[in-house]
Amino acid sequence: MRFLRLICLCGLAATLGAAETNTVKTETQTPETPAPPVPRSLLKLKIAPGASLKFDFPELSADRYGKYAACNVTLPLGYKAARPYPLVAWLAGADGGNTPNRSFLPAGDFILVGLPYPQGANNPKQANMVGDFSRIWTYHRTMLDEIAHFIPNIDRSRSILAGFSNGAHAIDGMFRVSGNKPPLTDYFGVFILADGGGTDYTSIGILPDLTGKHVYACWGEKSPNRRTSAKLAREMKSFGADTAADEIKGSGHAFPETEFPKIAAWLEKTGPTAPAAGAKK
Repeated sequence: MRFLRLICLCGLAATLGAAETNTVKTETQTPETPAPPVPRSLLKLKIAPGASLKFDFPELSADRYGKYAACNVTLPLGYKAARPYPLVAWLAGADGGNTPNRSFLPAGDFILVGLPYPQGANNPKQANMVGDFSRIWTYHRTMLDEIAHFIPNIDRSRSILAGFSNGAHAIDGMFRVSGNKPPLTDYFGVFILADGGGTDYTSIGILPDLTGKHVYACWGEKSPNRRTSAKLAREMKSFGADTAADEIKGSGHAFPETEFPKIAAWLEKTGPTAPAAGAKK
């Protein structure tokens, strides 16, 4: 009798184990359904101090991850509609992303945004590298124009475009895009390029007049991009930019935290992040 009960219990345990295994298998095979895009017309009601806003762009192509085109915007805690603010746009390395980054900024109030890269706009000779800069700039410009539509108090002359690796490559390439107006320099007064740009592929075409613009370029002492990054910094200076350049000792291809306070101090010294004249506090 005990033997029969033992057999039954073993059979029941096997059945439960199989059911659990099947359940796990089913869950891992079910793809995550992306949230549908939210109409941008609803964002007007969400603009408030410290607000985090997601701008969906279903009319644009997917990003490099195959997700809906979108950018995330963060407003400062003391945000006031009557006061002008610099916009800080971040272009991440690798496949990019839409998460803002303020790690290299000094204390102060900024409107932050993370801009993604469109799917397929790659260097045909190196798929992991951004390319087709005209398409990337159209992608970014559409997002920037829509942000300005809902948040019209952005001070473009003090706004910052920063990028690492592919982000810096993109800045270099977008600078040189011809016949694609308005240009990048109409949207930003400050540019930060970390370990990127200056390559034979990104530097196709001529830089625009950078008089009155501010550029901070940095690269790792051991980075494979060190020579091209240094060359680009010199070229930007020759086109009129107020340029600071820093070779990061002991660093490879990276944007180390040790560089953040240097950039923050430079931003405070050069003045592009100071409150605009006549700004209401």
